[in-house]
Amino acid sequence: QGPMLRHRSLFWVLGGMAVNVALHPSKPGYAGYARARPAVSTAAAAAPYKMTPAAKPQPKTPMPVFVGSLEDWLRPEATSYQALHFPRSPSWPNYQMEIDRSLADFGPECQLERTIERQPGKDLGFKQAAEDLLRGIRLPEELLDVLRLDAEQLGKTLAMLCPWNKIFLLKLEIMGEHNCPRWHRDSYIGRGIISYNLSGTQYIAEEHVNIWELENCGNNDHILRDPSKVREIAVGDLFFIKGNGFPTGEKGLVHKSPPVQFHPDGFVKNRLVLKVDVPLQ
Repeated sequence: QGPMLRHRSLFWVLGGMAVNVALHPSKPGYAGYARARPAVSTAAAAAPYKMTPAAKPQPKTPMPVFVGSLEDWLRPEATSYQALHFPRSPSWPNYQMEIDRSLADFGPECQLERTIERQPGKDLGFKQAAEDLLRGIRLPEELLDVLRLDAEQLGKTLAMLCPWNKIFLLKLEIMGEHNCPRWHRDSYIGRGIISYNLSGTQYIAEEHVNIWELENCGNNDHILRDPSKVREIAVGDLFFIKGNGFPTGEKGLVHKSPPVQFHPDGFVKNRLVLKVDVPLQ
């Protein structure tokens, strides 16, 4: 299978967030990335992983996602949400061409993975695992630097959020035609995910989902009661999805991958994704 495939697709774009949102202008090289998303304070833009000393107030309308910094994710109130979201504007340009060209570096599975094991008195080693993962990957150094730092910061945060877990999986994937297009809930403890181009994970509150269809039917059109309630995480944002295996509080966010996108000539656009999985043990 070649690095890019010709394919037909109906590409659709969702509207913005319904509450507490601001429209972020596209950065140079990010044409089409502007969308309605939770507003980010000036302090958040200056510090890549912090927003404010206190947790960001949540909208009055019930939503399944907690919005806050990585520090805020560790606050007790975050247990009342099915997912945790840190909005962040990309500091890098659109490297679509470079990401498409790097596909061969990821092997036949289009994925690189390292297992990180928690050991008493020792550093978790997310930084070293990221270095090992990125060795030989032909991407711009600016993007590699972001990946290294994100892997370390997201990994350490999830290790604190899940202190009982001894194993974490650090993954770097190229997602093209093969992704997770069906609405679902994860069975493991959780997954941290960041998309570096194109678009991010889509999710929806359970009140807008036909749960029987979700658990018994493979047709996305039958699962959603109101497709207009679908929300999408933006490029660069840090997102943690609690699976059904998360031991406390709210869990089991209904989500899926965004629709596959295509170049004008019909070739698939590949999406670069960093994941930190917290598996069941």
